[in-house]
Amino acid sequence: MLISPRHCAFNLQSSVTHTKTSKHVRQNAFLKIIALCCIALLGASANYAQNSVCSIYGTAPDYANQTITVYAYSDYFTKLEEKLTSFTVDETGHFSASFPCNTVREIFMYLGVYKCFAYAVPGKNMELLLPPRIEKDLADEFNPYFKHEDLSIGVLNDSDGGLNELMLDFTGEYSTFVENNFQILYQLHEKSYVDTLVYRLDSIFAPYRSNTFFEEYKNYEFTGLRYMVYMRNPMTVTRRYYVNKPILYNNAAYMNLFWQMWRNYLKNNHMKGMGKDIKTAIMYGKSPHMFNEVMEKQVAFRNDTLKELFLLQCLDDCFGMPDVFPPATVKQTLDSLILITHIPEHKHIAQNIWRKRNVLTVGDTITDFHLVDKDSVPFNLESFKEKYVYINYCRSENYACLQDYRVLQEMNKKTKRDLHIVTLSAEKDFDTFRNFVNDNPQYNWEFLYVTDHPEVLQAYRLKAMPSYMLLDPDGNLVLASAPTPLDNFQQKFADIIIEKRKKDAEIKKQQHKYRMW
Repeated sequence: MLISPRHCAFNLQSSVTHTKTSKHVRQNAFLKIIALCCIALLGASANYAQNSVCSIYGTAPDYANQTITVYAYSDYFTKLEEKLTSFTVDETGHFSASFPCNTVREIFMYLGVYKCFAYAVPGKNMELLLPPRIEKDLADEFNPYFKHEDLSIGVLNDSDGGLNELMLDFTGEYSTFVENNFQILYQLHEKSYVDTLVYRLDSIFAPYRSNTFFEEYKNYEFTGLRYMVYMRNPMTVTRRYYVNKPILYNNAAYMNLFWQMWRNYLKNNHMKGMGKDIKTAIMYGKSPHMFNEVMEKQVAFRNDTLKELFLLQCLDDCFGMPDVFPPATVKQTLDSLILITHIPEHKHIAQNIWRKRNVLTVGDTITDFHLVDKDSVPFNLESFKEKYVYINYCRSENYACLQDYRVLQEMNKKTKRDLHIVTLSAEKDFDTFRNFVNDNPQYNWEFLYVTDHPEVLQAYRLKAMPSYMLLDPDGNLVLASAPTPLDNFQQKFADIIIEKRKKDAEIKKQQHKYRMW
């Protein structure tokens, strides 16, 4: 059969058209797949973002127009506090707030005489029941060692096996049993009573074993009781309940038991056995490597992560024994751990240990702050460069502070060329702070609100009121406990300025000589 050229051309064109159509179909299919993947990815991202936030709300007329701050422990090793968020209760008593929450986390709020706790759960919207408002009296307000009463916050929509309800019920049952049987447990060391409690509470809470956080908390509370009553060997408990198990950094029962077992181990054992070897590793090794070699002999610490956690505990204790462990040497080991650890939680804990243990000395560069004035304008130390900074920690209801303010008012007129005065104000709330500053324009230096920032007070070692410190123009510490205005600070500062000008003149003189040469 003969095939005409026209037929050939038609077939060729059809083939080309078919090829182009197929290619177009494949491209469309590919683009659809990409689009579906993007939609799925965006959905997953949105879902992750939603589940990485915890929201709280409620009604508390007692706290109308009050600003409340929500805190969490930065870690359970140092228990330094960090601010998560703050909210203002409206005039009708309603409030709401949200904050980042990637894992179950214990949160707390200071409400008058109470320190109120709850567990934040990722992705949850929790309705809180705040306690009746009972304010601290002035004596308590000015007592730097006042201890708040711990109180669990009710979560109204957490019924039917929610974490907060479980924790509250378990703590109530556990505490009641321990209190009623205290003498038998802690003096007679009756193992059978511990077994009875474990069996009873395991039975009560058996339906909730799927709640991983609660189950782990419950089990480590039981382990803590066993340790206190009859399993008194920390190495045995560590080997049985810690080695080759996940480290639960956000679980208070887990971390508190580890702390109870190993706190002050070096204080009591640095002259013998394993303690002596650890002391040598820290004093001469100055890095985790030698410590790891020492601990490799111990079966309970053959887990590298657990070994590093124990090193953090040892280093924290070492800072409390400066006569035995020179702080500079301990700091070298801590810095080395921060540099080489692959575990973010350990780096974070190590940095917090230094924040907690660091003693301010002359010449230290002071940690920066981020605070606001009465108009909510942000300030940090950079805002006060080029002059010395006289920081005072005060509150308007403190009579000594009010006396100092009047003296500072006159002093500021004479020293403002060389000196910034900065008051870190610890008023009970922001409205009180703003009203006091607005009502006293004669105090024309900078007042910054510090009440919501306990980390600043921790870093600057501020407890008693009034407290003072002096920084140089570069933000370095000149006087950790500076004299008050009534204790002749002005004369002390004049001597510092005169000495600085002499040094500056000498430096200029030397520089001039070098240029002439």
